[in-house]
Amino acid sequence: MLKNIRVFLLKIKKIILNPRLLLCFLLCRFGSMFPDKHYLFLMYLLRMNKLLNLKSPKTFNEKLQWLKLYDRRPEYTIYADKYAVREHIANTIGEEYLIPLLGVWDKVEDIPWNKLPNQFVLKCNHGSAMNIICTDKSKFDIDEAKIKLKKWLGQNHYYYG
Repeated sequence: MLKNIRVFLLKIKKIILNPRLLLCFLLCRFGSMFPDKHYLFLMYLLRMNKLLNLKSPKTFNEKLQWLKLYDRRPEYTIYADKYAVREHIANTIGEEYLIPLLGVWDKVEDIPWNKLPNQFVLKCNHGSAMNIICTDKSKFDIDEAKIKLKKWLGQNHYYYG
């Protein structure tokens, strides 16, 4: 716990000492108050140190921002959803390409820790790099995993970009 506080304080110090990071941090926190286009223009300027060209995007990053604004096909929601995409994959290329699924839980309290195998991976459906890998259940810290998962499940990535 003390390590987490120390890491948090170092991040805060880094943000305060760098005005650009501070503005990015504030924009992530309050960006939902802006229309998407304005948010992207501001964030692009802060992160890339140049103006975003959406009229004639040239760079890969500019093209990605254009896609975020103007290419909003409903199937993208399914592709980004780790659980929903499983059905799409099974129907499109076959179930044999799917990694076996141990379960899907909406709350950390619903996970049957004692029924999980000796080795497993826990992933949050809505995030990136939100994975807990257990290689030996006898050495696995369930309480630490619960803390991480609750934190991750409380995050809404829409507000961060």
